[in-house]
Amino acid sequence: MNILGIYLEGKIVQDIEIFKKYVSNYDLNDPNIEQKFFHSIRVSNNAKEIAESINLNDKDKHLATFIGLTHDIGRFLQWKVYGTFADFKSIDHALLSVQVLFGKGLDTGFVISDEDANIIRVAIYNHNKYKIQDDATERELLFAKIIRDADKLDLLYLLGEKDIVSEEDNSEVTDVIHNDFWNYKELDKSDCKTLTDKILLKMAFIFDFNFSKSFEILERENLLDNYFNNLKYKERYEKYYLHAKEFLKAKKISE
Repeated sequence: MNILGIYLEGKIVQDIEIFKKYVSNYDLNDPNIEQKFFHSIRVSNNAKEIAESINLNDKDKHLATFIGLTHDIGRFLQWKVYGTFADFKSIDHALLSVQVLFGKGLDTGFVISDEDANIIRVAIYNHNKYKIQDDATERELLFAKIIRDADKLDLLYLLGEKDIVSEEDNSEVTDVIHNDFWNYKELDKSDCKTLTDKILLKMAFIFDFNFSKSFEILERENLLDNYFNNLKYKERYEKYYLHAKEFLKAKKISE
């Protein structure tokens, strides 16, 4: 490892230690807090892989991993104050994460340069949105895309875990969700009217991936397959799962 590589790894380890110290203000014995802590670590690792795959310099690799680590830093306060991770019952957690990182009186321990501040704000604020804001600069857009892919990959990982059961019922797929899915479009959460729609919303994460490395991680970790296999009503979703697999097959051939 060269000197710059050692510097990068040192910065990442330092960030994780600061992050651990911040999270220690909350109850790590609470499985909800613990889950978000480890989610943040895994998303940071995903972001680092993606950044390395597109040959970013070490400073930008560090920035990508930092955004991955802190993208959900508001989740801990959200749980403490509201007792839920449901944004519609509480507050937009991406906005809250920006406020925790940059708000007065909320000391996370991180020192953020003026040069990086707006990139971090834009990336974190947009990580859970349907589309990235139109006025993002080229660099802001790049880091927003990295965190969106990194986060979606870990959400699919979590949905494929055997001890996580998705809430399902026998509801129908609404027309707009079916049509958008069939046209390989990312689904808009606001269009989801049924639990079945919400299952497909997550399966359609793959249609919004921005980097070859994201598809590589998806395949390597069997994320889509594990999610489908963890569903209760597989017959309801099988045609959509197979359609998604065709999308991935075509994507692989075209690269």
